[in-house]
Amino acid sequence: MSKSYLLESVKTKTTLNAGNLFQNMKDPLFRNSAFLLLGRFLNVGVGFFFWLIAARLYQTAEVGVATALISSVTLIMFIASFGFNFSMIRFINISGKESVLNTSICITTAAAVVVGIAYLLFLGAFFESSALIQNTSYGLFFLLTVVMHSIFFITGESFKALRDTKDYFMQNTVLSARVLLLFPLVFLGSFGIFGAIGITYFLATVYSIFVLSRRVKLNYRINRDFLKRSFRFSSGNYVSNLLYESPSLLMPPIILTLIGKQEAAFYYIAMAVSSLIWIAPMSLSASLFIEGSYGENLKKNVLRSGKAIIIVLVPSVLFIYYFGGFVLQIFGKDYVEALPLLHILVLSSFFVALHDLFIPILNIKMRVSNLIKLNFVRFCLLLGLSYIFILDYGLIGFGYAWLLTHILLTGITLWLSRKEGWI
Repeated sequence: MSKSYLLESVKTKTTLNAGNLFQNMKDPLFRNSAFLLLGRFLNVGVGFFFWLIAARLYQTAEVGVATALISSVTLIMFIASFGFNFSMIRFINISGKESVLNTSICITTAAAVVVGIAYLLFLGAFFESSALIQNTSYGLFFLLTVVMHSIFFITGESFKALRDTKDYFMQNTVLSARVLLLFPLVFLGSFGIFGAIGITYFLATVYSIFVLSRRVKLNYRINRDFLKRSFRFSSGNYVSNLLYESPSLLMPPIILTLIGKQEAAFYYIAMAVSSLIWIAPMSLSASLFIEGSYGENLKKNVLRSGKAIIIVLVPSVLFIYYFGGFVLQIFGKDYVEALPLLHILVLSSFFVALHDLFIPILNIKMRVSNLIKLNFVRFCLLLGLSYIFILDYGLIGFGYAWLLTHILLTGITLWLSRKEGWI
């Protein structure tokens, strides 16, 4: 076989592979998945470096308090979302993009103000981490951060609903500036970390509104017809999503209160490292929901997404499991104590990914009641087992609760999917 023939063969295969890649990027499922993946990778990657630098500049106890405050803001944002992040994607092709987006932004922003004030006045007193925001100036900044985070989140979901995930990626690029702000704000201690987050949410929100206003006419009016049509779907997903997100977000203040500030920091860093594994599965699941909402073939896309998730998940799990200790040591020698928890979180990834793959399937099929039931089971198991195991085993107890919860949930999901014919 001649050398020229071999060279020609290699060139032909390279051209075909490049052509296949180009064709895949034309496919909305893979194009949107690619930008969602890049956006999530950027957000998680920058978040990784953010906490890496914070762990070097700030004391472990200060990091623990800051994680509890940031988790509280995120939880308030989810409470104020009212499920519009799901109904925007599901109904934008039905009710019209202007009506859907303006209504969603107005209601969620108003709700964020109300829930944020309620938290400051009443709920914050239950957590030790909230002592900082009893100061009037810090409290006002906390409220502003809640509102900015809410608008940032809902505009990001707007970009997804418009199938413009490139702008979602750019939105997260602006948010990356939070790393730089850690240095000048170090004198504020815990609030320096929180302040870096708050300021960049403001910048990213201004950018997002500017970009979105060029795509859609923002008149900030509430469309009652859209509310009526989407109420059941929105409210169902609101309850479901709140049940899904709240256990992880409640953990930092719970751990801080039960076993200490350092353990809260260890928990958050272990979750941050393990979240690197979940970027691709979450991006593919989100893209599956978007494409399914536009009428694309569900079963075909589920199989394609499932294969892609496995291909990405296996090497990611192996890498983090075997080199997780080196990664944690970069944050500081104290954080290596989180390695046993990290190992359990990593091994749980296959069970977590399977559950997350069924969320868009049930949303596309409008089986929201089933989704609520599944996430209610997850909520009860995860919080209940975490409380019991943390008291008995310390921080690693959360890992036991996380793994056991998702193993049980996988069995329930597979049984129900076969019984109900979800796919």
